Amino acid sequence: MKKRLLSLLIISSMIVSLSGCGAEEEKNPEAASGSAVSEAAVDVTPEPTEEPAEDDDNLIEDGTFDGDKPWDVYTFSGGSGSTSIEDGELHVSISDTGDVEHGVQVYYDGFSMNEGTEYEWSFDARSTVDRTVSGRIQINGGDYHAYFVTPVELTSEMKSYSFSFKMEEASDPAPRMCFNMGMQDDNKQFKDHDIYFDNIRLVVKDASGAVASAADEDVSGIRLNQIGYKPGDEMNAVFADVAIDSKSYKIVDAKTGKEVVELQMPDGTHSVTNANADETDMAVDFSFVSQMPKKGTFKIVAEDGTESPEFKIGKNVYDDLLKKTVKMLYLQRCGTAIDKKHGGKYSHKKCHSKKATLYWDEDVKLDVSGGWHDAGDYGRYVVSGAKAAADLLLAYESYKDKKIIDNVGVPNSGDGVDDLLQEAKYELDWMLKMQSENGLVYSKVTCANFPGTVMPEKETEPLIISYTSTPATADFVAVMSLAARLFKGTKNASLKAAAGKYLKAAKKSWKYLAKNKKVKGHTNPEGISTGEYPDTKDRDERLWAAAELYRTTGDKALIAFVDDCAAEMNLSGYGWLDCGGYGCYAALMNKKLKKAAPDTYKKIYDGFFKIVDEAAKTVNSDDNPYGVNRTDTYEWGSNMGIANDGMMFLMASRISDSMAYDNEAHSQLDYLLGKNPTGYCFVTGFGTKSPKSPHHRPSQYKEKAVPGMLVGGVNNGLDDPYCQNVLKDTPAAKCYVDVDQSYSTNEVAVYWNSPLIYLLAAS
Repeated sequence: MKKRLLSLLIISSMIVSLSGCGAEEEKNPEAASGSAVSEAAVDVTPEPTEEPAEDDDNLIEDGTFDGDKPWDVYTFSGGSGSTSIEDGELHVSISDTGDVEHGVQVYYDGFSMNEGTEYEWSFDARSTVDRTVSGRIQINGGDYHAYFVTPVELTSEMKSYSFSFKMEEASDPAPRMCFNMGMQDDNKQFKDHDIYFDNIRLVVKDASGAVASAADEDVSGIRLNQIGYKPGDEMNAVFADVAIDSKSYKIVDAKTGKEVVELQMPDGTHSVTNANADETDMAVDFSFVSQMPKKGTFKIVAEDGTESPEFKIGKNVYDDLLKKTVKMLYLQRCGTAIDKKHGGKYSHKKCHSKKATLYWDEDVKLDVSGGWHDAGDYGRYVVSGAKAAADLLLAYESYKDKKIIDNVGVPNSGDGVDDLLQEAKYELDWMLKMQSENGLVYSKVTCANFPGTVMPEKETEPLIISYTSTPATADFVAVMSLAARLFKGTKNASLKAAAGKYLKAAKKSWKYLAKNKKVKGHTNPEGISTGEYPDTKDRDERLWAAAELYRTTGDKALIAFVDDCAAEMNLSGYGWLDCGGYGCYAALMNKKLKKAAPDTYKKIYDGFFKIVDEAAKTVNSDDNPYGVNRTDTYEWGSNMGIANDGMMFLMASRISDSMAYDNEAHSQLDYLLGKNPTGYCFVTGFGTKSPKSPHHRPSQYKEKAVPGMLVGGVNNGLDDPYCQNVLKDTPAAKCYVDVDQSYSTNEVAVYWNSPLIYLLAAS
C-alpha cells in the first residue's frame, strides 16, 4: 500500500531553502542557537516605552507598525504561523511551534551594520502564553550565524526589552533581524497562541570604533575580455565613463610597459548613453591592428592614462580555462570519492551513496547514486543535468575534428578518449537509474531540505526521489539518443557498449511519450523544499526528443511528431525550461529530414533563423556597446542565457555552413570574460577581477572558490534578500554582487558551465 513519505522528512537544524530556476533560492536563515552575546547589556522594564514622535535614528523602518506591512514569517519542520498588523502592533499568530527553534520565525531585512560599532536593540513584546523566544541579529546567508542572540522571556504583560552589543565581525550591508518562536530548548512546544511586538528599534550607540568597509575594487573603466584573444579574433573594448572623447589610445606590453603601437580612433567611433548601466560608453575595435604581435600579454592605455586589465593574445589562450571549466564538472561528481591527487583541497569521501526512497511509497528504495551535484547545493536533477550533458556532447560533435580534450586533469585524462564524452557519461549513467519501469523518468533526487555549509559527504539526511514528469522524460530521450549516436561512432569499447544501452532506454521512454500526449509536469511534493524546476509545458522537450531520436535512428514515423511540436511552439531555448533550440538544431543538422520532409525542415529553418537574426540585430545595435542579446532585463542566471545565445549563434553558423554568426558568438564570450558593465570576469579564478565568494558549498566550506565556475551573473530581478538590500538603486546591467549570500547572482551550476564549455571548445 502506498504511503506518504512523511516519516522521512527528517527534522533538521539546517536552513530550509526554496528554489527558483534550479539554482538555489534560499529564502530563510539557518537558526542555530548558542551564539555568544558580545559585550551585551540587557535591560528589561515592566512597562513599554512611549513611542517617539519621530525616529530618524532607527535603522528599522516602521518599527512602530503604523503602516500596513507586517514583517515576513517563515515556518519549518511542522511550524505554522502568520503575521498581521493589529492596533499598531505586529501580531504573530502561531498555530504550531514545530519541532525546532526556528519552526516559526518572523524576520526583517533592509538595514546594515558596521564593524566596531556599538548598537542598542530594543522592543516591546508580550505573549498569550508564558514562553521564551530567541531574538537574533545574524548574517543572512552561509551558516546564518548570529552577530547577537539572546533569549527573551515573554508573559501576557507587554514589557520593554533593551540590549546593547558591539558588532565584532566585518561590516555587513544586509544582515537579518529575527525572532525564533519555535520549540524551546527544553523541547517544550506550544499550539495556538499569539505574540505581539511594538516599538522595535535598532540604533547606533557608539560609532567611534567603526571600521570602514572595504570598497568593491574596480579594475578600470575599460572593459574587455580579460582572458584574451586568438590571432584573427574580433577584438574590442568598451571605454566606460573614461576617455570617451579620446582621439587615440595605446597598446602596451603588460610586462615591460613598452608601447607596442599608438592608434587613432577609427572614423565613426562615438560615445553612446547606456541607461541600463548608467554609463557613457564608447566601443573601441582594435581587431584591425596589423602591428599587434600574435603572442604576448598587453594592456590598452587611454589618452587620460586609464589602463585596461591585462589580456593575452595567443593560439592557446583559452586552453587552461577550458580545462578548469570541464574539471568543475568532475568536482561536482556525486556518489564517488574525489581523491587528493585530482581534487586537491576539494577532495572528499564518497557521498550520497545510500539508496533513496520514493516520496509516495516509503517501501520502495532505489539505487540512484552518481551524477553531478547540480549547483551550489547537492541535489541532482534530470532536466538540468540533461541540458549540461547535451552541451558537452554537442561541443564534442561540433569540434572533435579540431581538438580532442583529454588533458583536463581527472582520472580518465590521457587515455585517448575525449574527457567531454567521459564526463557526460558519468551523468548519463546516473540518468539511466532515474528511469522508471513504464519509461517515465523521475525528476530529481535530493534530501528534504537544502544542507548547511558542509562538504557533500556530510549531507547525510535521507535521500528522496521526487515525482516523474514528461519534460524530464523527453529530455532523457533526447540526450540518450544524442549520446547513443556519438558514442557508437567512437573506437572506445566502453562507449560503444553504453551507446546500445542508451538507445534502448531512449526508445522505451519515447514509447511512453508517443502513447501519452498529456503533459505531466513537475512541482515539489509537500515537505520538499529543494530545487523545484517546475515545468507545465513539454512541447519543446518533445520536439527535441523526436528530432534527436529521428536523427539517430532514421525512423520516419518520428517526422510527424517533429512537425506537430514545431507547429505549436517558439523555436528557441537552450535551458532546462525551454529546449526548443536544441530540437531545432537536431532537426536542421539532419539531412534525412531535409530530404524526407522539406516543408517541415523549411518551417523550422525559417522560425529558427528569424530568432537568430533578431538576436544578432540586438547584439550589433549601435546603442548596445557590450554586444550581448540583452536590452533592459537580466534574468536569474543571465550568464547562462548569454552563453546559450553564444551557443545559438555558433549553431546557426554550422547550420548555414558558414561563419556568418561567429563574431556574435564571440561577443557573448567576451561579455562573460570581462567586457561587461561590472568589470568582472565571471569565471572563478580567472581574469584580473573574478568572483571570490560564490554561493557554492565546497567553496564556502574551504573558504576559497573552486576555479573554473561560471557564476549566475547580473540579475536585476533582485531575487535574494542581500540584493534587495544592497542593489536596490543599482542600474540594471550592474545588479551583481560577489558574496556567497547572493544566491540569485553568485551561485554556480553545472548547466551554466556547460554552454561556456561549448563556447570555449569552439574558440
